[in-house]
This record gives sequence, structure tokens and C-alpha cells, in this order.
Amino acid sequence: MQLKQLQHFEALYRLRSFVQAADAHGVTQSALSRSLQKLEDELGQRLFDRTTHAVEPTDAAEGLIQRARDVIDGIRALEEEARQLRVGAAGHVRVGTGPYPAQPLLTSSIQSLSAKHHGIQVSVVAGTARDLLKALFGRELDFVVCDMSKYEDTPAAVELEVIELPREPLVVVLSAEHPVLAKEIDLAEAASYPWAMPTPAPIQARDLPRPFDEALAAGRFPFYRLETTAACLELVKAGRAITMVPRSLGKLVCESGQLVQRDVPARLRTNDGIHLIRQRTKSPSTRFLIDEIVEVAARLAEA
Repeated sequence: MQLKQLQHFEALYRLRSFVQAADAHGVTQSALSRSLQKLEDELGQRLFDRTTHAVEPTDAAEGLIQRARDVIDGIRALEEEARQLRVGAAGHVRVGTGPYPAQPLLTSSIQSLSAKHHGIQVSVVAGTARDLLKALFGRELDFVVCDMSKYEDTPAAVELEVIELPREPLVVVLSAEHPVLAKEIDLAEAASYPWAMPTPAPIQARDLPRPFDEALAAGRFPFYRLETTAACLELVKAGRAITMVPRSLGKLVCESGQLVQRDVPARLRTNDGIHLIRQRTKSPSTRFLIDEIVEVAARLAEA
């Protein structure tokens, strides 16, 4: 049994397409088919039911895919360890992120990582909690940094290892010309104004004063649902909305004076964690980046 056979098995299981799986590994469809046939012969199990329209994994494939992925991850980590011994830190980490951790938590962590281990490549993917979880279990991501509440009540929770990050205070950010600034800001009153929040919103209306419950019930919170925190801030700059972000990001975007930030009740904080597949082998690069994220998160929470 060869590693490439397991990689071909994993790719076809994940992509459900001979064309896409072959392209992913730079081989012809016939070569991929021969590789899988040989693996099936060695295992004594049929792994896929093939028709002209679909490729579906058999029960045997469902039972073996996790072990195959563990072997692939283990070999990847071993190769990276050997490469580091030979030429220094090198590798590739694939991270999924929710709206709040993207900046400055992840950007600062990557900067710190690059200063210590300049040979490590990092790819960051943003998306919905559902899409990120699917990519994590498909081994397309090494870990996901997002609000811990997104997964804690899902069936997948038992399969996840979660590293809780220090909770950073949140702040309201709004235009310096916004009428709500005419007096001391009152969150309950602010509920009557349009809010812009990333999707999925890291802050739920239940965490805010009662008027937000009413706005949520009426479909008015958030009034603007955008993909990123950056997009929300653009609407805020135009004076069209209010948003809420981690304090560290609030400080950055308010430096020009065009935007201002205001404190909110102390209970309103980030709720982020690092989500990994339990017992999955972590590559050295993955461990290095996780260490940086934990360190940076602690620093931001205390700043």
C-alpha cells in the first residue's frame, strides 16, 4: 500500500468526482482509477460505487476514510519535521476564520510567525460556520478560529478539540457625525438605528439590551448583513450604520478620526476559540501558528 493510493482515495471521497480528484493530484483519470483499483484489491474491499452520473463511497470507505486521513496527516507532519531539520522551518498552514478573528488577531499572529519562521506559508479562508466546519472535517483546513458558540451545540462538537482564547472587550464603532453621539451613548437607544454586522453575526441580539430582541423579531437586526467586518466598517464610514468590533480593531480603524469607538458593557466580549479535529496529528507549522494566536489573543485582551 502506497501513500499516493491513500491520497487518491481521500481526494475522490472528498470531491466525489474522478475528474476533480485526478486534477487535484495532477494525474489522468485512468491512472487514478488504476491506483484506486489496486488499493481496493489490497484491502479486499470495494471503496466506491461508480455510475455514469455519480461516485458514492461504500460503507467500507466510510469506515476507512478517517484512518486514511490520519495516515496522510501523520506523513505530512513527519515530512515537515524532516524538512525543518534539514533546512529550517517550512510548511503550509490552512486556517479558517470567522469575522472577528480575521483582523487583527490572525494578521498580527501571522506577522509574528513570519518573523520567527519565515519559511511557513499561511492560507486564511473566511466563510460561514457551516462551510468552515465542512472544510475542517474534509481536511482542507488545519483548524478554524471562530466564535465557540457556533459549534458547541452541533453533533460535531464531540469530535472537536477547542482551545479557548482570552476574551477581548468589544466596542461600538460609528461615524464621528452620527447623531447618537450627541449625548452619552445608550445601547438601548442605539437599537433604533441601522446596524451592520458580518454574517454570521458574532454577537447575538440576546447578548444586548431588550430593544435588540424587538429589532431581531422585526427582522431589523442586523439591518445590513455583510460578509466581512471590513465591509461593515465601510458602511459605518458612510454614516449609514453602527457596528461592533473587538477593541483592538476599533483602535485601528478610529485612528484617522473619521470613526469613533465607544465602550459597551463589560460582558460583551469576543467568544473565540481554535477548533481542531480531536486527536488529529498537528504539523510543526500548525503548532507554531496556534502558539502565536494564543499569545497574541492574550495580549489583545489585556491591552
